[in-house]
Amino acid sequence: MNGNVCKRFLAFALIAVALLSGCTPADNGEPGNTDTDTDSATDTGTDTGTGTYIDTDTGTDTDTDEEVDGGVIEMDCTGCPSVGSGLDEMVCALDLCDDSVVIGNSYTTPCTLLDCTIEDTYEAVDRFGDLTNDLAPHLNDSYALMGSGPVEGLVHDLDCDQSLGNLQDPYSTEGFTVHDVMEWKIVLTAPDNAQGFRFKYVFFSEEYDEFIGQVYNDKFYVILESGGTNSGMPTVINFSECRDPVNYWDFICGTGDLGCTPGSKYCFVAINTALSDCCWYQSCPNGFAWDVGTNIDGTGFACSGTDADGTSYGSSTGWLQTAWPIQGSETFTLTFHIHDTSDGILDSAAIIDAFEFMAVPTEPVTEPVE
Repeated sequence: MNGNVCKRFLAFALIAVALLSGCTPADNGEPGNTDTDTDSATDTGTDTGTGTYIDTDTGTDTDTDEEVDGGVIEMDCTGCPSVGSGLDEMVCALDLCDDSVVIGNSYTTPCTLLDCTIEDTYEAVDRFGDLTNDLAPHLNDSYALMGSGPVEGLVHDLDCDQSLGNLQDPYSTEGFTVHDVMEWKIVLTAPDNAQGFRFKYVFFSEEYDEFIGQVYNDKFYVILESGGTNSGMPTVINFSECRDPVNYWDFICGTGDLGCTPGSKYCFVAINTALSDCCWYQSCPNGFAWDVGTNIDGTGFACSGTDADGTSYGSSTGWLQTAWPIQGSETFTLTFHIHDTSDGILDSAAIIDAFEFMAVPTEPVTEPVE
């Protein structure tokens, strides 16, 4: 694989000089701003000839600087369908609302599905689970939802392909087959002034916490193909430190890899990521079980007890954000991929929201959303 007193004095001095010369200081907007500066100054001063000068200057200065938070390149989502079961709704729920940006998208599976349809595994929704949980959309009024099984209902343990399978995980060396593979591929062209992008998401799984530190864990990959940052090679960009690196890691960072420290162990976003809400594993950091950081009630993945067979209901990562650099005007592909590992039961899911292009330098990182 490839994660000021002097300055203030000078500022006042410049303003004073500008005013004395009948000018207004230039307002240099931040990246992404629309800055309009108008000076309607009219000097109507008269000299009475008695040494008294009457200045009736009516100058006014209007600054309509439209500050854009952090250099975000905003997109107008007015009229974009935000909920529903179609791909147009999925893209709008991800807040990709500009036809000049979205070149195309597809939702596919390499599996032969027997017990569900591919349409069962994705939907654009205004809320996943209870209205009182912590899963309100971060941008606009909806987000995209996808899973390795049906995303509606509270039971997430359906083996959709019901086959032995011969598909392998290309980003794993463990040799296990993968089942219920779902991929949402979006082809995008970055705005001319873009320098990166970011998006927010939550990964859920029934495999919390039984399989932490083990190899039998479902995966949620976000795969980038970009000529500007990785020579077009498919690269998983969502990863973090590991929950239990002694027993499990997905890869060791190599020299030149982006977003990680060479020689350190990392885990892809799955139950083994350190960015997970603890259900009970190793007694949890605060020593108490069932005390997770993110309320995900009503999703069917909440850590709230055990099933009849003794296994816990699950947990999630809570809200995460991944950011990555990109070149302006380049066309690139982003694939959201989810699958079950080794078996087709104990499903996983992800909600994906708030995709934004950035007009400022963007460092590669996956981190919690505060």
